[in-house]
Amino acid sequence: MAPVLGYWKIRGLAHAIRLLFHYKEAEYEEKYYVQGDAPEYSREEWLKEKFTLGLEWPNLPYLMDGDVKMTETSAIFAYLGRKHNLCGSTEEARIRNDMIYSVTTSNRSAFVSMCYNKEHEKMKGPFLESLGGRLEQYSQSLGKRDFFGGSELVYADLCVYDLLDIWNQFEPGCVEKHENLKAYLARIEAIPSIKKFLESEAGMKKGPFNNKIAQWGN
Repeated sequence: MAPVLGYWKIRGLAHAIRLLFHYKEAEYEEKYYVQGDAPEYSREEWLKEKFTLGLEWPNLPYLMDGDVKMTETSAIFAYLGRKHNLCGSTEEARIRNDMIYSVTTSNRSAFVSMCYNKEHEKMKGPFLESLGGRLEQYSQSLGKRDFFGGSELVYADLCVYDLLDIWNQFEPGCVEKHENLKAYLARIEAIPSIKKFLESEAGMKKGPFNNKIAQWGN
């Protein structure tokens, strides 16, 4: 039986997990939940099932893989990384994977908080002022490597790709200022299994990035 990934019908936290499945050409099923329209923005589709699925810590995203039922994005990545050999084959690659994943989680959190905040327009300016520095750090960290794991793609790469791609649509052209990051995005998008996914409707290349209640990317 194929694993089931449950999440909102947006890119959000789950899209890099989807990229992992498609990169490895591993069979899986999606269980989408759709947030209601304004003004209620109901989450009833999820809430009515939340405590019926046998999840120890009910949350989205969740993964069900045979006897495994789990939540929390970082735990899901760690599990799938081990299962599909995407944690890094050397100690250096594993350290870089852990570090880059953590950094990217923090950067995503800062960005998403702005996107959902009702003061989004006021927060946008300060975030854009910080964006150049954030991208410069990614550029320096990648250096001349093909991937953040070095010569091998690790699961953190899929998280970085997803975030940089979203930033590049939030502020068009921001990634292109860094030749190595521009080439990095192109390198990942050229992987045949990922290319096929991104060109599909399920690939959500143009979003939605966030849920309907968000101020941007919905």
